[in-house]
Amino acid sequence: MGCLPSKPESTHLLKSKLLASHKSAAKKLCTKVDQAHLLQFENTLTEDEKTELYTQIQSLDLEYCVDVHKRSTAQDLQEGAEITPFPHVDSLASASKSTVESWRTAGLQAVANGQVAFVLLAGGQGTRLGSNDPKGMYNIGLPSNKSLFQLQAEKILRLQTIARKAFPGKAGTVSWFLMTSPATHEATEEFFRAHGNFGLQDDQVVMFQQATFPCFDLNGKIMLNSKHSVNVAPDGNGGIYRALYKSGVLRKMAKKSIEHIYVCSVDNVLSKVCDPEFVGYCIAKKADCGVKVLPKAYPDEKVGVVCLRNKKPAVVEYSEMSPEQNARVDPATGQLMFNTGNVCIHYFSRKFLERAHMIQLPYHVAIKKIPYVDSKGEIVNPSDNSGVKMEQFIFDVFPFAENMAVLEGIREEDFAPVKNAPGNPRDSPDTARQMVSDLHKKWASEAGATFQSNGLFEISPLVSYGGEGLEGKLKNQTISLPHHVSE
Repeated sequence: MGCLPSKPESTHLLKSKLLASHKSAAKKLCTKVDQAHLLQFENTLTEDEKTELYTQIQSLDLEYCVDVHKRSTAQDLQEGAEITPFPHVDSLASASKSTVESWRTAGLQAVANGQVAFVLLAGGQGTRLGSNDPKGMYNIGLPSNKSLFQLQAEKILRLQTIARKAFPGKAGTVSWFLMTSPATHEATEEFFRAHGNFGLQDDQVVMFQQATFPCFDLNGKIMLNSKHSVNVAPDGNGGIYRALYKSGVLRKMAKKSIEHIYVCSVDNVLSKVCDPEFVGYCIAKKADCGVKVLPKAYPDEKVGVVCLRNKKPAVVEYSEMSPEQNARVDPATGQLMFNTGNVCIHYFSRKFLERAHMIQLPYHVAIKKIPYVDSKGEIVNPSDNSGVKMEQFIFDVFPFAENMAVLEGIREEDFAPVKNAPGNPRDSPDTARQMVSDLHKKWASEAGATFQSNGLFEISPLVSYGGEGLEGKLKNQTISLPHHVSE
């Protein structure tokens, strides 16, 4: 009479069979799409490493990914497309005070009713800033030494206070949804835990991850990140639509009766979180999709412009337009004809987002220096472009908007990006820090303060969201710099 195998042997046998099954499935997938090189190091891997590699390969829709890469790299720019200025752009600078106040009132009422949410694009790391942390953790060097995340959280708190004062009896909160990436999610969660959500309630802050897409080398082969892992990257800010749906965030929004969603990038220090004037403007226009634009600083500024492409709303990148188009002047106004710079400040109705995830957006090719594993299994950090990242853009839904609204803001009040390394003369922590200081000095001067020295000046968002309520604190005050006006 035979003996039954011991439990450890049975477990080992099952594990071996499962590993063999995963190997067979992974090999079949890779061979089918001419990506067999992904398994070139499998004989050198441990069982756990093999399991990790096979599982990742099976989790990726390789046929879809390879097909997207082939189609996207074969696409030419839309030459011959008819590009015309957006037909109607409202402006904060030229609108009457009563009109702007009506927009602001509508926006504050929506905030007080708990109908406004803030979605932050927070998937990036501060690599160009010299940090591997999530970019939102970066301290640009203001007198308060606050991180980008903290500055945004405090704007939410102040805006809630303003809205509740404007509409007594209402106690709505702004729900904050942060779209992270696999590279930033865990660190962002820990950062918020360590800082007690910066004073926000636990149920106000929700984090969800965007998807990833494999990186390809310049010959169309998927790159490895290690011998046992595929090199993937976030799928671009246009991945927001599927991520909102798949994560259940849209269901949470509906449950909370949220109707209006403000979206911006984490690296704009001057972003007016849930900007009541912009949100109220979009409400007044009954817009399903809105964008706040800024006049270009100069004709060849490297920003896309909001316009019409073949009579549909779109953003056309600066590289898609000729120098002549970029420099063309409208004789009626004396301004650039294509002067609606897109700086990633968006509004969406929840109803629009509930259908946006079903739209098949294009992927764009970004050729970059991507670390990879060579044929010897060694990690290479290239000095030249080595591969392709496939990205979707948030503005590629614009052609599907039924009623798109465009509002021109004021650069000095709306846009201070942090993209380049310290010391860079453009879009760096240095330039953003100075823009914040200059704007806050303007607010203080208007409130009756004077300055007796040079240096940085900062007003806490908890004290003032947009320059309001400062006379009681600053009138007739002489301020020595550097200085931080806190609570």
